[in-house]
Amino acid sequence: MKTAPIVASSEKKGHICPPSNAAHPRDRWESLFVYGFICKFTQLRNKVEGLETPMDFEEALLFPEAHPVITQILARFVLNLRPQTRNLSSDVISSTVASLLQEYFKSSERTVFWNDELKMNEDPFHSLPNGFWSADWDLKLRILRQLVELQLCHSAEVKALIDRAWGVIHNKHKKHETTSAPPPPNDPHSMENLQLIPLGQDKERKRYWVIDDSPRVYISTNPWKMTATFQTISSTRDEYLAIIDKVKDSSPGEYTPGARWSKLDAAHLALIQALEDRLPAIDAEIARIQRAKKKIEQRQLLIAQADLRETRTRRRTTRPDYAYMNGPDSEEDNDEYVQEEYEEQDEFDDDDFLNFRTDEPSGSRRTATGRRRSTRSRPNGDAGDDQEWSEWRGERRSTRLGAPSDMQLDGPPPPKRARTVDSIVSATSVDASQQSNSSSLKIKINGAAAIKPTETIVEAVAGKKKSKFWFYAVEPINPPSQPVPQAMPSRSSNGTGPSHSNGYHSGAEQMTEDTDNPPSTNGDPYEKSLEGSLSPTSSMDES
Repeated sequence: MKTAPIVASSEKKGHICPPSNAAHPRDRWESLFVYGFICKFTQLRNKVEGLETPMDFEEALLFPEAHPVITQILARFVLNLRPQTRNLSSDVISSTVASLLQEYFKSSERTVFWNDELKMNEDPFHSLPNGFWSADWDLKLRILRQLVELQLCHSAEVKALIDRAWGVIHNKHKKHETTSAPPPPNDPHSMENLQLIPLGQDKERKRYWVIDDSPRVYISTNPWKMTATFQTISSTRDEYLAIIDKVKDSSPGEYTPGARWSKLDAAHLALIQALEDRLPAIDAEIARIQRAKKKIEQRQLLIAQADLRETRTRRRTTRPDYAYMNGPDSEEDNDEYVQEEYEEQDEFDDDDFLNFRTDEPSGSRRTATGRRRSTRSRPNGDAGDDQEWSEWRGERRSTRLGAPSDMQLDGPPPPKRARTVDSIVSATSVDASQQSNSSSLKIKINGAAAIKPTETIVEAVAGKKKSKFWFYAVEPINPPSQPVPQAMPSRSSNGTGPSHSNGYHSGAEQMTEDTDNPPSTNGDPYEKSLEGSLSPTSSMDES
């Protein structure tokens, strides 16, 4: 009896690309992959200073420490995957990226760091004591590649751009779930611009890749094969022109319209045409990059000059710090004063809210001697009393501290200055001749308020509020043989007619008691006619 041989079933392994032996990021396809994503799906090239070309990105990867360009790239990638992240500075971005990758490594999704033996994703930060910035450029590039792949699969913003460009409509059975039409080909987010396709291929089936308008050109073999190679062949304009000449030399012939060529020859001729068509855009991009770099250099130069320039700083405007020492033997020499003993028992007896101490019994009087420290120091501390108080520059000093009378500001405020020319009137009573000749007192000459030759200006009633606009004028008492003229009403300096100050009677009422003509009680008509003759208000009532 024959038995069938037992064949051990071997597990089929997945596609594994051979490791790259590139010594620089420019010869790795991941550099093109990451930089292409930055140009097509983000606005980092327009916002990050120093990220103008693929060469800038590669130099940032080779920097051994934290680089601002890589920091901004990582921050944008983290926000696409975790929009609620707040702190994205260079000192915490490494831990943020590590925690973000740990969330996706917990799933069964295979990433760049998948281990076939462990059947799980390995943490790339496990062997990095100082985080992302201590890794070499190869590991940095692999982490950036993984973040790009996660954004293409899990970022809602990136997936929305892709769906709109390809016209993908989700939930077709729902009528309200509709999307707008795909953008036109000239739109940056159109399907033509979001795709990463080669510029062309030569007759040897080599692909030529470009990602922007810079002279950087990559070349690779068939990317669908495991033996595919990838390298950079141009980074400057001269190298770009050398590539065009090399491709032309290997051309199967000159391009003639209507000629029949093989597929490879036609692709080779189309590659030459595509390379030549990019020359104007390359020249414009080189000029833009030079302007941007010149602007960066000028800014850095200004920053360096600002660090070396000696500028005059403002004086500190801090509040004075008063410290009351317990003993009189303090070494401070500024603003020394002695606090005298309280003379009244009922002042601060129970709770001295200014100098309250829990270790002292309540109700006790305090005799404190101390020194006050202030930000204002007296330059002439040993000068006399006059110089000592003159340094305070009009500040309020209390009489308890022994300030002179001219430095005490506890009294009533000084009178205000007159604001109009007509209101400048002397506070004391002077005769009419002195007031008419005085330059400070302006009296009307013409009009209803003019002073007559027979009138005399008298001062206001004592104790009443003085007015800036009114004064009092009276006529002398005529002899009994003549008719008694009534007193003129109060004259206004502005010519508005009779009035009196603040509702009070004129100061001429004080002159009713005349020593030459004492009042009589016999009811003489002459004396009755004098009643109220000197009051402006009475004259106005009679009129």
